[in-house]
Amino acid sequence: MSIRHFRIFIAVAEEENITKAAKKLYLTQPTVSVAIKEIEEHYGARFFERINQRLHITEEGKRFLDYAKHFIAMYDEMEIAFKNTDFTGRLRVGASVNIGTYYIPRLIREFRDRYPGINVQVKINTTAVVEKELLDGKLDLALVGGTIQSEHIVAEPLFYEKYTAICAPEHPMAGKTVPLEEFMKEPLLSREKSSGAYEVFQSAVNQTGLTVTPVWESTSQTTLMEAVHYGLGVTIVPEQMIKREVREGRLSQITFSDFSFQNTIHIAYHHSKYLSPSIKKFILLVKTLDPPESVPESSGYLSRIPAGAAVLPKAHPGRRGSR
Repeated sequence: MSIRHFRIFIAVAEEENITKAAKKLYLTQPTVSVAIKEIEEHYGARFFERINQRLHITEEGKRFLDYAKHFIAMYDEMEIAFKNTDFTGRLRVGASVNIGTYYIPRLIREFRDRYPGINVQVKINTTAVVEKELLDGKLDLALVGGTIQSEHIVAEPLFYEKYTAICAPEHPMAGKTVPLEEFMKEPLLSREKSSGAYEVFQSAVNQTGLTVTPVWESTSQTTLMEAVHYGLGVTIVPEQMIKREVREGRLSQITFSDFSFQNTIHIAYHHSKYLSPSIKKFILLVKTLDPPESVPESSGYLSRIPAGAAVLPKAHPGRRGSR
């Protein structure tokens, strides 16, 4: 088996078509077909089935694809590191949208100041997209607030993220304490249903017997906050994201009398991932750096999670992404 065999296998698995994979790799179709046959004969397994003139990867093929992607990622990183003497490392970091908004910039700045020779690339998206990129070997690690679904991803809890309800300053609930049921009668502005933030909030609310029915959905928390400012509804956001807006009088907080909601931020990476020196440095920084604008634990703001600690809202537990 050669490096080329693994690259061909990955391309065929992604394209589900020999001809398309050949064009992608600038190879002839027979060359690709022969390489796939050689791989299957070498390992004594059937990795693809042809159904309705399309190639479908088998369960064994999926297992092999997982190894192939990580093998190629490690090989490419080794090539870059040892062919460029000035290169000291590369790091591909992912983050879900909320944590990517208020924490990742500070974290990357701190990491860059400590290790200026390491090239850091950042991708911010929903937890589901970030998880897929971890599985595909396109990211080295990530910080996420949503639930990790795959058993192949290690998700270690880092700290709690408290959410708060907000409204426009002139809203009748501004600065008041209300029951959750009364709050849920207001027009609710929410992150999109595929986001980790929505899933975790929905799960917590459902456990109270209520349902989440947003009138607005957006991939941007900033958009939702602006809509709230103009009196178009209410929403729930990480407390760290609205401190300035509350201080400046653009938004007001609402306190719940019977509900408390907090999420867990995890650091996630593939369980088969080779932890390079760059990755280890980043993990160490994340685990030792104070959480965003950390304040004493008793205040109810973000706090560091002890190893193995469970994450539960005061009244109604939400979903957890730890494995």
